[in-house]
Amino acid sequence: MDSLATQIVERGLAASTFLLDINRSLAVPRDFPLPYPWNLPSRLFQFPVEVSAAEGDGTRRIGLLHPLLAAHPFVRHVEATLGLTLDAHGAPHACGVSKARTGQWWHAVDLVSAGQWRALLDTREYTTAEDIARAVAYGLTYSRHDGKPTGYLTTLEARAIMAAIDAPEPASRRGMLAFSTPRACKADTGTVHWPVNHPALPANEGAWALIHGIEYGWFANDRSGFLHWTELGRERYAAGDADIFTTATGQGAFAF
Repeated sequence: MDSLATQIVERGLAASTFLLDINRSLAVPRDFPLPYPWNLPSRLFQFPVEVSAAEGDGTRRIGLLHPLLAAHPFVRHVEATLGLTLDAHGAPHACGVSKARTGQWWHAVDLVSAGQWRALLDTREYTTAEDIARAVAYGLTYSRHDGKPTGYLTTLEARAIMAAIDAPEPASRRGMLAFSTPRACKADTGTVHWPVNHPALPANEGAWALIHGIEYGWFANDRSGFLHWTELGRERYAAGDADIFTTATGQGAFAF
């Protein structure tokens, strides 16, 4: 018998066992009063409680997506309502996998996407320096699509974040050479785009390569808000490790 799921539903913490099985988490109600920092737009804070699927004997696990979430007001409400203490190490499914690691990434990327990078630094103990650096790369690559396609972060903001997480700027500006070769993508409308594809580089390396590329004019946001290779960037990439390259106008240019 799935007694935990029954209690969760009967006590108003989930609408039904069906939705509980789909979401595998408990969501903070929109009208639940939350002080700072718990009211930040982070999925880690909005879905702090993980609930595993029922196993063969009907038992479930329930726990926190991060140990520090024990102080979350909604978590305390859940514990008081169910009369138990939530496992600080999450609620892994039968194969031992929990969403706790993913929750750390959510926290970093959600706050960067919401323009709350200062709040992210205030709450960095809920994520990792690696996730923050990857969120910097995300924030430089994508845009809000609000008519100002300039990315979620400026390079100055990105630099401030990287300094805060002790990720020093590399002496070399050649990090973008590790990106995938620029290739044109032609839309059905005939418009040609040159998307910036950065492979699974080390987090700090990828973030700094994007910062440098934008600052040097090798990357820019297109009208849709996505980062793309500029003509200058494509020429620079084709030059490889050379210190000087030739632009389309036939002029020589210093690579760095």
